[in-house]
Amino acid sequence: MRKNKIVYSLCIADIQEVAEDELCRKLTDDELKKVIDKMGDYISWYDSISNTFVALELKEAEVEDDE
Repeated sequence: MRKNKIVYSLCIADIQEVAEDELCRKLTDDELKKVIDKMGDYISWYDSISNTFVALELKEAEVEDDE
């Protein structure tokens, strides 16, 4: 698999869907810009990937003892 392949992304429609669900309205362009600028502060990509490993019960590599 390509090393730089994007595996997850969000689009404006995704943000507007959440706005409609949570605020019962669409965001203005100004509000969208503010949300887009701050969203990265609330998304922990590392934890998301790590939690997925746990959910899928992926196993750690076995470490051989040098004893």
